[in-house]
Parts: sequence; structure tokens; C-alpha cells
Amino acid sequence: MSKSDLEVLIPENEIKLASGETVVISPFSFAKLPKVVSLINSIGVGLFLLWEAKAGLKVTHENAEEGTADIEFDDLVINKVNEFMESHFDAVVEIMAIYCRRSSDFFLDEERGPNVEEAIQILFTIIARHLGFFTKTLQPIVASIKSKAKPGATSSES
Repeated sequence: MSKSDLEVLIPENEIKLASGETVVISPFSFAKLPKVVSLINSIGVGLFLLWEAKAGLKVTHENAEEGTADIEFDDLVINKVNEFMESHFDAVVEIMAIYCRRSSDFFLDEERGPNVEEAIQILFTIIARHLGFFTKTLQPIVASIKSKAKPGATSSES
């Protein structure tokens, strides 16, 4: 597989920061796979704990015409969000560093690094890449391989 084939499978995304820096989100090297899986597993556990706290969210004063609503958080939710941020901040920064081929220090640099909105945009782009790649690209390939592996299937079937 050539570099251009990989770019078709997982295109690079550029995000221009307010600082003037450009961050390019690109596929990480195969050597980083164990680290990325470990970081994602760690973050996933934290997200699961946040999901458990969703009962502490309540929507009040909903106005469908205006498209507004108030949200009340109980202390459990606020504590869980704070715990998540404290426990997983370094992992999130490291994930961004791996995907953007930058040092973790870049994302912690208050002058050159991203602001909160830009960091969230980078994270959402990384998440969207995973979802898009696995659901639109990899899943059909795996399904095709599985169908060819069924008893009685031949290698010429598509």
C-alpha cells in the first residue's frame, strides 16, 4: 500500500489555530498502535464512568419554539466530569500529540498551542476519523473478507 493509498483511506485534516499554527491530523505509525490502544482504553473507561452519572442531568424549562432549555447538574455529575478531566487529561493530550505528530508540550503551550475550542475541534476530528474509517472503509472490507471465508465460497467471489 503506497502513501497515496493511505491518504485515500484516511485523508489528512488541517486545522488552523488562532496562534497562526496549522495542526495536521494524520494517520499514526504502526509502531504507535499499542500506545494508542492503551490510551483509548483508558479514556474509554473514564467515559463509561461519566455515562453512569448521566442520571444526574436534568433538562428544565425546555422551550421547543425558541430551541432553548436549562440543564441542571447535580454534584455527582460535576464531580465525575472533574475526575475525568483530572484523570485523563494527559492521555487526551498524548492522543492529540500522536495524531498530529507534535510533542505533547505543543498542546500545553499557552501561546502556540490550541485554545479550548480548537482542542475540542481536534479531538472531534480524531473521533470522526475513527468512526468514518471503521464504519465506511474498514467494515465493508471485513464483511467482504468474512463472506469469502464462508464454507463453499471461492476466492473469485466478490
